[in-house]
Amino acid sequence: MDFFDQETHAQRRTRLLLCLFGLAVLAFLVLTYLILAIPILFFSKTSTPFTGVFQWIWDPRLACRVALVTLFSITLGCLYKLRLLAGGGAAVAELLGGRLIENNPANADEKRLRDVVEEMAVASGLSVPAVYVLDNERGINAFAAGRTREEVAIGVTFGALKLLDRDEVQGIVAHEFSHVLNGDMQLNMRLMVLAHGLCWPTIVGRVLVRGTTRAPEIGESIFDEGTSPVFLPTAPLGVLFLTIGSISAPLVRLLKSLICREREWLADAAAVQFTRNPAGIADALKKIGGLYKQGRLDTPFAETASHLYFVNSACDPWLNFLSTHPPLAKRILAIDPAFDGQYSHIQSLPRPADDFSQEAKYDRLYEETLRREREEAKERGELE
Repeated sequence: MDFFDQETHAQRRTRLLLCLFGLAVLAFLVLTYLILAIPILFFSKTSTPFTGVFQWIWDPRLACRVALVTLFSITLGCLYKLRLLAGGGAAVAELLGGRLIENNPANADEKRLRDVVEEMAVASGLSVPAVYVLDNERGINAFAAGRTREEVAIGVTFGALKLLDRDEVQGIVAHEFSHVLNGDMQLNMRLMVLAHGLCWPTIVGRVLVRGTTRAPEIGESIFDEGTSPVFLPTAPLGVLFLTIGSISAPLVRLLKSLICREREWLADAAAVQFTRNPAGIADALKKIGGLYKQGRLDTPFAETASHLYFVNSACDPWLNFLSTHPPLAKRILAIDPAFDGQYSHIQSLPRPADDFSQEAKYDRLYEETLRREREEAKERGELE
């Protein structure tokens, strides 16, 4: 692998990222202005919008104020995330609920994972990174994060640790090492910083509505039995910020997709090159397809690092072009042309909590809904 060629390519992608981020900021400014200007001008102007929509809605002074406040907030959001990620890959792993594995773990599964990481470090010519396990995640997923090659962290979900065999674990770990070698990791960290700058209205909205920056937990609902939601007096203003934040969400998704999606194909190919075993990564992808939970993460911060993972961390969006990863079936076919598109069912890992917990009820509902949707899609002939 030509290091200088990869470095040049990484620099081109960084420039592309900055250009796309600039366009996303411009679109965000325009849409934010429209959301704020309509109610402000409606109550402040004597004329009606029917006299001329474009002339009525355009106010240069208001536009300058909105632009300055928005750009200042985006800058603060980026600087805050930059400081938060100063710890490199370890900071990302801990944010997602990761637990550091020691050099000689007593647990057999963790020992196997550690050995695989060390083998892939030798195969790729890199130093052995810190290894984390996401104990609360029963889906199959993994990630690599870090600002430099010296502070890389490899994270693997508990589901991947328990449901994959050694060759399959080796396949997904090799995929993550490819991202490190190709310079994707540094770019992905920059993307996390820039994306956070665009997502600030959502964070402010949560604080104003619920008094916390934490996103709602999976399955958490105001309609749950025994739930007494607390809404602050600032909730109406918070709803406005959440509305503005809903603009940035698809922009961030699109930005991640345009920057990261193509690199997944290269990482899959490099994983085969490192391991000399195409079946390893292909079988891992097949198991993910056969698991109802697939690669979904339950942590409220999953979306923050969605572009870092081995597979999508949430259900495939309605609009596939917003997905951060290519479809599973297409990735498998690129490695195993004989794949028939059928996934063998993989039994989900039981929750540590009792079966009557709200989380367990949500999981059963999620799996039943997904099973029904797949059966209906198969009847319509929509499944690949």
